[in-house]
Amino acid sequence: MKRNPTLLGLIITIIITAACYLIYMAFLNKKDSYLITNPSEEYLELKIDDQTYTLAPKQVVPVKLRGGQHTLNFTYQDEEVDTVFRITRANAIINPTRADYYVFVRPYGASRNVDSIFTHKTITIDNRVYNGDITHYNDLYIEDFYYNLDQEYPKFFIKKGEKTDLSKIFSKEDFMQFYFDNYE
Repeated sequence: MKRNPTLLGLIITIIITAACYLIYMAFLNKKDSYLITNPSEEYLELKIDDQTYTLAPKQVVPVKLRGGQHTLNFTYQDEEVDTVFRITRANAIINPTRADYYVFVRPYGASRNVDSIFTHKTITIDNRVYNGDITHYNDLYIEDFYYNLDQEYPKFFIKKGEKTDLSKIFSKEDFMQFYFDNYE
């Protein structure tokens, strides 16, 4: 049988495409999620739309939600909450205990003066000053970040010649540990 260069090229292209897809899915794909957090020491029961969720102490539960408006009902510390929230981004945290969370923006890219970026903004947590683009949240619904609690910053980020800032949300304790591990 005679070799067909067109067929051989098609097969090689399909194999390379499949390999790239598998590498992307295994190592590079960022899975977006909506999380309900309960950092308290008590059980918490919430109702989002018509679905009931029970969270144990110190538990984080992923939920499947679509963009748009949702209802939220729960009772925490003898306070009954019945509210509506709107999803506009791919990552979010529902924070019924109104715990402290911090969004840290990490600069990536060539020719960035990281020292000036870090000393430009500061925040004080427990009488200690932290440098960097850090924002404090204790809202019921938080969605102003790129990487969620269950995701890690990438080890490296390749986007030639472009300055990129990636944000990640942390609980208070996790942020303090992350900052100590990476910047002190």
